[in-house]
Amino acid sequence: MIKNINIALVGNPNSGKSSLFNVLTGLKQQVGNFPGVTVDKKTGHCQIAERLTSTIIDLPGTYSLYPKRTDEWVSYKVLLQQDETIQPDMVLLVADASNLRRNLLFCSQIIDLKIPVIMVLTMMDLAGNKGTQIDITGLERELGVPVIAVNARKNKGLGNLKKLIEQRAAAQFVKPMSVINNKALAENAINEVEKMFPAISDYTALHYLINHEHFSFDVSTQHKIESIEQANQFNPTKTQAEEIMQRYGRIKQIMQLTVVEADPLKKALYSQKLDNILLDRRWGYLILLTVLFLLFQSVFWIAQYPMDFIEWSFGKFSGYLAGLMPVAWWSDLFINGVVAGLSGIIVFVPQIMILFGLITILEDTGYMARISFLTDKLMR
Repeated sequence: MIKNINIALVGNPNSGKSSLFNVLTGLKQQVGNFPGVTVDKKTGHCQIAERLTSTIIDLPGTYSLYPKRTDEWVSYKVLLQQDETIQPDMVLLVADASNLRRNLLFCSQIIDLKIPVIMVLTMMDLAGNKGTQIDITGLERELGVPVIAVNARKNKGLGNLKKLIEQRAAAQFVKPMSVINNKALAENAINEVEKMFPAISDYTALHYLINHEHFSFDVSTQHKIESIEQANQFNPTKTQAEEIMQRYGRIKQIMQLTVVEADPLKKALYSQKLDNILLDRRWGYLILLTVLFLLFQSVFWIAQYPMDFIEWSFGKFSGYLAGLMPVAWWSDLFINGVVAGLSGIIVFVPQIMILFGLITILEDTGYMARISFLTDKLMR
């Protein structure tokens, strides 16, 4: 018998979530709207194993479990099991390895909901380029959930990810340890909410207290939660601030134990040495003029070869058409008008491509910002 599970794909915006979704689902995707809101709902199907399939829901990107925008509320309600149309059995938590500190806030919140979670690290190559080294085994130990690195663009790690999903789906789920002590934030109030909802986690109970007005509880349940808030003098703003501060403190510990980052002082010293040369009052301008001279000379010199080839190709093509087509006004219009016109446009494409490529190199190396600094007084 083939089993199907619902997997929610969550993460910060620009963390590589959509790329992973596209690779896992391929062409088996559907796009619609979540009920009641004009927010894209992307779902797809993926064959995990011989007897296991999954429906993957790509939830809108969000930075934390305290929503502000409509799309963030959509993700929030799904994760809090308050969306009747989507009940995830598992969460794939996508985190950008090159900005792990920023991503860990949302990750730690999802883990504390006590949903079966697999943390997926993307952009490991960018992290390596920045000099960041991540101890994945140590990160698993500190967070209490499986962690795996993937590269969706190069299809690396996807087989291991599917095996891990299969194992998590087959094994009985054991709730991971909490990243922080959520109950201590409002112990009495959380205990009373958990009596009403025995299956929920401490952190879920905390969110029931904060945002129950936005959930589809009946009137009686809403009044009970409201009375618990009043009886325990529950302050949502203060509690949220305390929680975030504790999470950042715990994230700092996790980063110290599991992540080795490049020394920012060394980077600053290297950049300062470059600035001393490239922004020098005399040498800086001489280097600038040399770079600009080489830039424009390279455009014409490098582009000359493909431009000559394009002109030769269109010349041969026009000669071929002239011998093939009869002598008439329309053939003359086509050969000397359309074909010659296209030749006149396409012949400049190599120059434009090379110019933009070289400008991109200047931008990525940081020299374009230095050019702006050098020419600021002149251009002003």
